[in-house]
Amino acid sequence: MSSVIILKKISNYSPKQTLENFKKASHRANMYCFHITVELDPDNNVQSAEGTLSEVDEETLLNTGDEDTVRYFTFNINNVVEISYDSFTWLTESTDYFWALDIVNINHEYEFIYRFVVEYFKDNPQDYLWFDDAEWCYTAEDILQLSQRAYNPNWCSEKVI
Repeated sequence: MSSVIILKKISNYSPKQTLENFKKASHRANMYCFHITVELDPDNNVQSAEGTLSEVDEETLLNTGDEDTVRYFTFNINNVVEISYDSFTWLTESTDYFWALDIVNINHEYEFIYRFVVEYFKDNPQDYLWFDDAEWCYTAEDILQLSQRAYNPNWCSEKVI
């Protein structure tokens, strides 16, 4: 599995709001969100964004002698494009979801991502979480139910709820 994807509704989607939700969830998960690059359209509206989420702040990450000991991942927030429509009908049974947020370059175990995901889905109850090679997904309700149990390391390789 190479990435964790958050599917969002196309209707009323805002890359800017998604970035704000991402930052809020990272703060609540006691993580640091930095290296954020934002692409704007000609009217200065956010079109996409990318950045890093880490267990340490930017200065610590840059000054560590061994980045492999620090947990972090990068993320991409995408904009809706024409081919987004109907792209996840097979998974969500809705024509209104697309690949909005991508978590990639995961350098450690998935428990770190899980901490973030739980916080993210508290404020985003309509979203889905999908692993890019899976034939299943989690709803926000699934993630929140899962968070009430002891951590299950299989959550990213099989649907455990």
